[in-house]
Amino acid sequence: MQLHSLKIRNYRVLRKVDLEFGDAVIGIIGNNGVGKSSIVEAISWALYGHQAARSARDEIKSSYAAASDNCEVTLDFSIKGESYRVTRSLIGKRERPEVQLFRGEASESVGVTETRRYVGELLGLDWRGFLTSFLARQQELNALSDLPPARRRDHLAGMLGIERLDRVVARVKEEARLDREKAELLAPRLLDCDRISARIAELSLERSNLTRTVAELDAERSQSEKALRQTTIQYTKLQETRSVWSQLTAQMAAMETSHRQLRQRLVQLRAEADRLSGQAGEADSLKGRITELPVLKRCLDDLRATRGQLDLHQQLTTQLSELVTERKDLRQSLTMIRIESGSLKKELDGVPSDIEGQSDRVGQKLEEAREEYSRCRGQGVAVTEQISKLRMQMEQIANLGPDSTCDRCLRPLGDDLPSIRKHLNEEMGRLAQQDNEASQQLNTLKAEGALLKEESTRLQASETRQRELQIKQESLAKNDSELVRREEEISQRLADVTSRLDKVGPVEYDPEQFSRVEKQVSSLEDDEKSLNQLLGALARKPAVEKEIGDIKASIVRLDHELADSKEERESLDFSDKRFEESRSKFEEAQAKLEKVRGEFVAGSTKLEVMAKELESQGERLDDLNKIREQVDQLRDDQYYEQKLGSLFGEFREYLVSRIRPTLADFSSRLISEMTDGRYSMVELDDKYNLRLLDASQFYGIDRFSGGEKDLANLCLRLAISLALTESAGLDRSFIILDEVFGSQDSNRKELILSALCNLKQRFPQIILITHIEDIRDQVETLIEVVPDGDGWSRVEVHGHG
Repeated sequence: MQLHSLKIRNYRVLRKVDLEFGDAVIGIIGNNGVGKSSIVEAISWALYGHQAARSARDEIKSSYAAASDNCEVTLDFSIKGESYRVTRSLIGKRERPEVQLFRGEASESVGVTETRRYVGELLGLDWRGFLTSFLARQQELNALSDLPPARRRDHLAGMLGIERLDRVVARVKEEARLDREKAELLAPRLLDCDRISARIAELSLERSNLTRTVAELDAERSQSEKALRQTTIQYTKLQETRSVWSQLTAQMAAMETSHRQLRQRLVQLRAEADRLSGQAGEADSLKGRITELPVLKRCLDDLRATRGQLDLHQQLTTQLSELVTERKDLRQSLTMIRIESGSLKKELDGVPSDIEGQSDRVGQKLEEAREEYSRCRGQGVAVTEQISKLRMQMEQIANLGPDSTCDRCLRPLGDDLPSIRKHLNEEMGRLAQQDNEASQQLNTLKAEGALLKEESTRLQASETRQRELQIKQESLAKNDSELVRREEEISQRLADVTSRLDKVGPVEYDPEQFSRVEKQVSSLEDDEKSLNQLLGALARKPAVEKEIGDIKASIVRLDHELADSKEERESLDFSDKRFEESRSKFEEAQAKLEKVRGEFVAGSTKLEVMAKELESQGERLDDLNKIREQVDQLRDDQYYEQKLGSLFGEFREYLVSRIRPTLADFSSRLISEMTDGRYSMVELDDKYNLRLLDASQFYGIDRFSGGEKDLANLCLRLAISLALTESAGLDRSFIILDEVFGSQDSNRKELILSALCNLKQRFPQIILITHIEDIRDQVETLIEVVPDGDGWSRVEVHGHG
C-alpha cells in the first residue's frame, strides 16, 4: 500500500493541509502538541473512522472551526497498481458522518459500515491490525520489553493477529459445548415415544367403537323426527281451531264492554242537555249588564294617555337639570387640563431635543471602554500565568543541573544550561514590564469608565423623563379634545330636551277618576268573560242531542252482532281437554328427538375430538423423530468440533514456532545495520524475551543501555510490521515511526536512518514523527508543523529527495 496525497480540513488543530507523498524518507517535525501526530491519525481516520482515532467523534472536528464548517479528510493511495480515494467528513453543526471510497473513478462503497467492511477486505486488516502494521510509537516499543513474560506474549500475539486464531479456537470449543448441552437437553424428550405410540393404538380402537354408536344414534334420530312430524300436524290443527275460538270469545267480550260504555255515555249526555237548558236564562241577564263597557273603555284609554304625558313632562324636566349640571362640571375639568398642559410644555422645552442621541453616544463609549478593560485584564491574567510558569521552569532547571537530560527529547542539557537560564530571565523581565503596563492601563480605563457611567446614568434619566412628559402631554391633549366634544354633545341634548318640553306644555290629570273608571271596566270585563263561556257551552246543545240519537242506534247494532258471534262460537268443535292431550303428545315427541339429537351431537363431537387427538399425537411422534435426528446431528457436530479445536490448537503452536525465528531473523538484519555491526543477532526465546548476541553470547535486553534497548525494540517492531504486511499480501508499503529515536545519540540516529533507507525496497515510504530538530538534513522530505498563534497549526513542506 502506497500513499499519494492527503487533504485535511478542520481536523483537530489543522485547518487546511494539502500533502503529496513520494517514495522517500519523510520527516514530520514540530514541538509537542502542535499536531504532528494528527497528520498520521487523519490517515487511519479516513480509512477506518472514529474507532481508529484517539477520541470520540465529537472531539475530532476542531473546536476553533465555525459550527457550520465541515471536518473532512481525503486520502489517495494505491494497492498493487490499483488507485483508490477515500473521503470521510463530519457535516455541519450536527457533525453528520459521511464517507465514500472510489477505485479509480468508480464508487466502490458509501456509508460508514459498508466502507469499513470494504477497507478491511481490501487491506486484509481491521483497524487494530492496520495500526500495528503501519504505525510504531515509542511507548509501544517500551512495552515490548517492559511487560512481564506472560503479558508480553499476549501483547505480541495481539500485534501479530494470533489472538484472532485463539478466538477461533475458543469459538469452536464454545460451539462444541453448546451442541453437547443442546443434545443433553433434547434427549429426555425422546422417552415419550413409546407412550405416544401406545396412546395412538388406544385412540384408534376407541374411534372404531364410537363410529358404530354414532351410526345407531343417527338411525334413531330419523325415527324420532318422523314421529314428531305426525304429532305436529294434529297439534297444529287444534292450535288453529283454538285461535278462532279465542278470537270470537275476545270479540264478544269487547262488544259487551262497548255496550256497557254506550249506556253510561247516554246517561251523561242526557244530564248535560238538562244543564244547558237552565244556562240560557243566565246568558240573557249578562248581555243587558255589559252594554256600557265600550264607552267606559274609551274613557279609560283617554285617562291613560293623559297620565303618559304627565310622566314624560317630569322625565324631561329631570334630564334638563342633570344636563345643566354636567356641562358646568365639564367646563371646570377643561380649564384644569389646559393649565396642566401648559406646565408640561414648559418642562418639556427644557429637555434637549437630541437627548436620545447623546445617551446612545455615551452608552457606546461606555461599552467600548468595558471591552477594552476586559481585553486588558485578560492580557494581564495571561502575563501572570506566563510569569508563574517561567518561575516553575527556572526552579526545575536549577534542580536538574547541567548533567540532567531533557524530559522530552532525552538529550543532556550540558552547555546549553546558562543560555537557557539567560533566555528565561530576559523573558521574565519582559513579562514583568508588560504586567506593570497592563496594571497602569487598567487603572486609567477604570477611571474613564466611572465618568462615562455617571454621564450615561444622567442622560438616561433625562431621556426617560422626556418620554414620560411626551406621553402625558399626548394624554392631556386627547382628554381636552374628548371634553370639548362631550360639551358640544351635552349642549345639543339640552336644546333637544328644551324643545320637547315646550311641545308637551302643562298637563291636567285626576288620579281618582282614573281609579274609578278602571274598576268599572274590570268588573264589566269579568261579566263579558262569563257570558262568552255560557255562549260557548250553549253552542254544544245541538251536538249533544245528535250524539244521543247516534248512541241509541249503536246500542241496537251491538245487540245484533253479539247474538251472531255467540252462534258462530257454539258451532266450533273445540275443548281444552282435547287440546292439552295433543300438546302433551307433541312435547313428548319433541323431548325424545332433542335427547337423541344431543346424544348424536355429543358422539359426533367426541369422534372429532378423538380424530384431532390422533392427529396431534401423530404430529408429536413426528416431532420426536425429528428431535432424534437433531440429537444425532448435534452429537456428530460435537465430535467434529472437538476434533477441529484440537487441530486449530496444533496449528497455533506450529504458527508460533515459525513466527519467532522469522521475527528474530528480520530483527537481526536490522540491528546489524543500525549498530554498524556492533550487534549482529537477535533471539526470541519461548517466552518472547528479547536477547542480544554480544561477544558470542546471548544476553537479556535489560543488560544493555537504554539506547541499545530502545534500538532492539525498534528492530523487533519493524520486523513485526514486515511480517504483518507480508501476511496481508502487501509486498510494498509505508511505515510510520512516532518518536522512536528516544535516547539515541547523533551517530546512532544516522545509522538508524541509513538502515531505514535500506528498507525502501520493502517500505518505499518511511514517515518519521519527532520533535528533534537535527534530523532536518537527514531526511529526503521535511514536513514542519508550526503553530499560528490563534489555536491552529500550519504545515510547511521543505525539499524532496
